[in-house]
Amino acid sequence: MSATKQKRISAGGHSGTGKRKPSVPESPRGGGRRLPPYLLPILVVALAFFLRLHLLPSVPFGWHHDEATKGLMARDVLAGKYHPVFFSAFTGREALYVYLEAGAFALFGEGMFAGRLLSAFVGVLTVATTYALGKALCGRRVGILAAAMFAVSLWHLIASRNGYRAVIQPLVQLPALWFLFRGWRSERRRWSFVVAGLFLGLTQYTYTAARAFPVLVVAVVFFALILAPSLIIRRWASLVSMFLVALVVFAPLGVYFYRHPIDFYGRAVQISVFTPEWAGGNPGMRLWQSVRETALMFTRWGDPNFRFNLAGRPVFGPVDGMLFYLGLLVCLWLAVREKGVRRVAHVMLFLWLGIMLLPMLLSAEGLPYYQRAIGILPVVYFFPALSLDALAGWLERRSHGLRLVRLICGGILVSLIVGLTVRTYREYFIVWHNDPRNDDDRLAAMVYAADYLKQEEPLGELYLSSQYAEHPTLAFLAPERYDGIHWFDAQQSLPLPPAGSEATYLLLMENPPQPVLLDRAPGLHRTHTGFDRFGRPVFGVYRWADGVFPVPADRTPATWSWEVTFEPRDPGGLRHPIDLPVNFGDVMEFVGHDRSADVIGPGETLELVLYWQLRQKPERHYSIFTHLLDAEGQIVGEYDANRYATSFWREDGGEILLSYFPLTVRPDTPPGEYQLEIGVYNQPTGERLPIYEGGEMVADRLLLHPMAVR
Repeated sequence: MSATKQKRISAGGHSGTGKRKPSVPESPRGGGRRLPPYLLPILVVALAFFLRLHLLPSVPFGWHHDEATKGLMARDVLAGKYHPVFFSAFTGREALYVYLEAGAFALFGEGMFAGRLLSAFVGVLTVATTYALGKALCGRRVGILAAAMFAVSLWHLIASRNGYRAVIQPLVQLPALWFLFRGWRSERRRWSFVVAGLFLGLTQYTYTAARAFPVLVVAVVFFALILAPSLIIRRWASLVSMFLVALVVFAPLGVYFYRHPIDFYGRAVQISVFTPEWAGGNPGMRLWQSVRETALMFTRWGDPNFRFNLAGRPVFGPVDGMLFYLGLLVCLWLAVREKGVRRVAHVMLFLWLGIMLLPMLLSAEGLPYYQRAIGILPVVYFFPALSLDALAGWLERRSHGLRLVRLICGGILVSLIVGLTVRTYREYFIVWHNDPRNDDDRLAAMVYAADYLKQEEPLGELYLSSQYAEHPTLAFLAPERYDGIHWFDAQQSLPLPPAGSEATYLLLMENPPQPVLLDRAPGLHRTHTGFDRFGRPVFGVYRWADGVFPVPADRTPATWSWEVTFEPRDPGGLRHPIDLPVNFGDVMEFVGHDRSADVIGPGETLELVLYWQLRQKPERHYSIFTHLLDAEGQIVGEYDANRYATSFWREDGGEILLSYFPLTVRPDTPPGEYQLEIGVYNQPTGERLPIYEGGEMVADRLLLHPMAVR
């Protein structure tokens, strides 16, 4: 071969008769230097780092009780109280995040910031791992673009700055897939299958939705057997080892679920589209509704809960949404055109999206619900990255690799990422953080209450009204005030301390106290109002210092009876008067009541306030029922409740309890006289407390004087 011909070949030309490959013009000295290959990934990770740690001590505000429950578990783990493979408390929690949070507490001190810092670092690592997997599956440019769009994802940014365990699921999924494809690409990396199995088993310790991930891996292997049989045939032993390692890692949790199956399927059954209360007799229709609501999340309507989203905002905006749908087509085209492991990689992206959406698709509560769909992160950002990569590649080919076109393409891509960054920064740090609904959805009221209680010493015993008894947020933030609290719900119940006692009441406005109850307790004096960061009242503080006890308006004798029907004027003599107070099972005494009217119309509501003297703290919880009965003993209006749980009563009794019952009469109730009955029962068993008279049981219900329906 001549020297001249050899020089042309080395410059990029072809010998023979084929078309000559266009050469790229050389740049001026220094201009042809490429960027270091690690620079762009580092910049992307740095962007993710900034967005996830910027203002982290103060944004987001508050600590939801789900975040607090994990903090309490991590505190107990750090103290050496227990080390389970699954935390059954608080409806169940997978263990991995809790143990990591315990480590964060050990390093940075117990508190909200340490929990948030853990999530932030998990989020940054997930972005970095997204680049690694994207590069392995689809090339370096796709990896960088997918990681960059993922870094500025509002969905993942919120997840990375919260303290929920779900954020760790994508981070553990990604290495499982990366090592699987790494093993497929090289005969010398069969050990990668072992590591893939390790992460595959570990996913089950992350979050409930990760239970669909092994299905994804099995589906990928199955399609690889169809599309690229050599990947399976030549590496079947390595794949077996992967699944065996995964099984070994999962084994402790599997044994636990075998012994406690309700912890495996309990929550899923409650919210399943096939559960009768959600399906309404037509599970197929309910499933289709779930599919439609899920499909809207990408570009039409997103999660309405501020804990996980800027309420209602879809995953993508107009531009990146268009790129997402275009990327689906590009991925489909590549899945058809490519061969071998690259074809399997693109098929896997579709499988990943579909299978990891199942936890949300099969649920019926609050859709779309981003937490249950968190397994599709970060694959949703691979699709717009594929479309951008395809467009950039097409332009480069059309321009024959001209440097100017490459610079223009790079500038457009950088501008897109900058624009998405600005949008996400504004939506999170300005719009999301400063919306009052943020505090409401995150139930931040207890954070303000905890701050107050840490600064102020309660006078006497502490009575606290909240939607959630034994609130974990207060236990986490103010443990020194937590023990001995009398928890109740002032919307329905108002306990008052025994005579001669002092007490402090803290009533949260997330469930406003029932005015009818407060009006009957003039001994409660408001001393302080707590306000949130938006200037709204979030709690009221009341003092009770041996106040005057309320007296019921109606203290006339009641009636006990076992009769089934109520004949006018009681010709059989089946109704027997009984003087107040009436003893219910030596647990509580009925001392009288107030009613809003003696005559009421169909469809209207009768307001009852029952007055009780609590005698002792029982071992079981008891609810109170109120029924309006017709002459045949049929219920035409009812209300059951007791939102002062017996577990918070004083051991030696002595408290007064006011109970509020809004009794709505059925709209089709005919005019006439109706019996009003009350009683006390244990809800799980239906067993009623007996009524004692003179030390003997006489009945299990009490009849108050009748009322009329006009």
